[in-house]
Parts: sequence; C-alpha cells; structure tokens
Amino acid sequence: MLDVESLQRNWRAWFELAAAGSGPLCAASTPLLLDLLRDESTQQPLPYCSLVIAADARSRLARQARQDAYLGATPRQVADATGLEGWAFLAAQLDAWADQGPARQAVLVRLLTQLGFYGVAVGLAGAAASYGDTAGEYLAYESARALRQHRRSSAAVLTDFARLAEQASNVSVRVHACTQLISVLLRDRTGEHRDRDWAAYGTALLPELEQAEPWLRALTSSRFWRAAAFQRIGARDTEGARTAIESAYEADDELGHAATTAQQRHAAQENRRLLLDVTVKAGGRLFPAERTRAAAEELLRLDGNEPSARFHVAALAEQEGDPRRAAAEFERGAQAGTLRGAAAAYRAFLCHERLGDREAAARAARLLLELDPAAHQPTTQDGPSAGALV
Repeated sequence: MLDVESLQRNWRAWFELAAAGSGPLCAASTPLLLDLLRDESTQQPLPYCSLVIAADARSRLARQARQDAYLGATPRQVADATGLEGWAFLAAQLDAWADQGPARQAVLVRLLTQLGFYGVAVGLAGAAASYGDTAGEYLAYESARALRQHRRSSAAVLTDFARLAEQASNVSVRVHACTQLISVLLRDRTGEHRDRDWAAYGTALLPELEQAEPWLRALTSSRFWRAAAFQRIGARDTEGARTAIESAYEADDELGHAATTAQQRHAAQENRRLLLDVTVKAGGRLFPAERTRAAAEELLRLDGNEPSARFHVAALAEQEGDPRRAAAEFERGAQAGTLRGAAAAYRAFLCHERLGDREAAARAARLLLELDPAAHQPTTQDGPSAGALV
C-alpha cells in the first residue's frame, strides 16, 4: 500500500514551503528561493535553481498524499486553505507583483513554475523581455520556461528562447537559452528554429563566459554540455556525446569548488544530479558498466527520495537482466509519488509478472491504482493478469 504519511514527509518542502532537511532536490530549492525574497538586502536575487517536474507534479502529489487543502488554483487559495505562513508570504509577494523589480519577478515566476502554477506565471509575466538588463533577461528566460510548461506546443517558446540566445546582453542567459533550445527541439523534433545548430552556436559563445563569476561560468557551461551530449546521443554520435558529457563533468567539478551560498550549493547539487541522470539513462552506450553503476549509486545517495532517480536506476537494473532488483527499485520509486511514481509502480508490476510472483504483482497493481486511480488494469495477452484487482 501507498505510505501516505511518508509521502507527505518526503515532499514537505512543497506542501509547507519550509526547509525539510531531506526530500527531493527539486522541492528543496523552493524554500531557498523564498529566502531570496525575504532578504530585502539582496539587490539582484536571481533564480539559478533549475529542476522542474512537468505535468503539475504538486497537484498530483496533493491528491496522492490526501492533502486536498493544497489543490488551490493560486497560491492565495492555498494560503487561505492551509493558513501556512510560507504560502501567505508567497501570495503577498504576488499581490505586490507590479511593485516588484524584474529580479524579484524572475524569482516569483521560477517559484510558480516549480509549484505547477504555470498559467498564473504566464499571466503575470506577459511579454517580459528587457534586453540590455540582466534581471529583465532572466525574467524573460524564466517566463519562457513557464510558457513551455503551460502550453508545450506554443511556437512562442522557441521564438522567445531564440531571441534571448541571439540578443540578450548577458552571455549566461544566451547560453542557457541555447541549452533550452537544444532540449525543446530534441523532445519535439519540430519547430520554427530547428534549422539552426544551436549546439554549435552555444559552443561559440562559451569563451565569453570568462567574464562571468566562476561558479556561474561553471554552472552554465555544465548545463550546456549536458544538453549537447543529449543531442549527440540522439544523432548516434557516441564519441561526441562522451566528449560533451566529460566536459559537463569537468565544469561540474569546478562548480562544486566555486559555490559558496546556499542557492549556489543547491544549484551545484541539482547539476550533479542531472549529470548522473544522463549517465545512468545512457546505460552502456557511453561508459563502462562499472562507471554507470557507480553513477547509479551516487544518484540514489544524492536524490534517492525523488521518483525519477529510482525509476532510472531500476530501468538500468532491468536492462542488465536483474528484474528482481529492478522491481524493488521501481516500488521504492513508486512510494515517492508523482506521475513518474505511478509509472514505476506499473514497471514493478511487469517485473513481478516476469518473475512469476503473483502476490508481488498484485501488490504493485494496488499501488499503481492508489497513485493513479485512472490507470488501466494491467493485463496479459491472455486476459486479466495474476496481479489484477477484482
């Protein structure tokens, strides 16, 4: 059965908007971003934390954790329903949107996107670009990311990122925009700006990062090379992908040494987590099995409470021919919730079926339906499976 109390504790940072001590990295950045807004002495509180879970994970988690008070359509509604200070503070900051500078607005858009309020973020930000001003350019960048989550097929997403890549005065914003263009075009496989090689364009910009602070230079470079590695994997350029991911790891090592503030250290952890994620998902295509397994172990140490981390480690075990270990990891991932957790429960069911464990298959099927009541009953070719609910 789904451990609802454990699920609530795991995602406390998203439910209560307070530091939780442990929990997924993607949620742990939320209190850090709120702290940027609380510190009135910070002149340019720009958001550098990156992780976003698509498909409004917060609302899905609220349902899975039986926390309906968090299902409000706006932070104000959640604040009124819960009475929690963090939500009240966020709602008050949004109420004062027109009086906030672009740097604080960029943090607010990042928070709204992270928490799944995509429409609210897009509605507030509007046409946010302000070229020649770093804070305005970061606001435009965060607004384009919010629009990507709100309307994934919107042509404006690619247009906004392309304009930032070509026209922004801040070179970190330009490289980050190239990174987003590579990612979006890889996923969508179509788009107005597909005819340009954004990896080559971004690579040409990298020398200009020497002007940036060391930690920001390292973070920007590592994120870019990770996206370039994905592009080369898609093009079946194994050697090119390996070279790109090694460059990403080199920059990540620099980032770990250069980060000093709480947000910088968290951004470094996020970045490391994403690199490990690529290494594990690539399986044996890029690195020897020993390095891939070591990356899987580090990924679980760093972010083992996040469902996709468990999912990818489980998929690696399945790929290596160990369905029993894969099933165990898939079930652990399922207990962490979100849509990925539901997918993990289904994959656990399939592993147990393959092993002929009818009781475990039934347990995984029940877990799937608790996480996603709309899930179809798993079946075999011969009809309802041994693990099906009746």
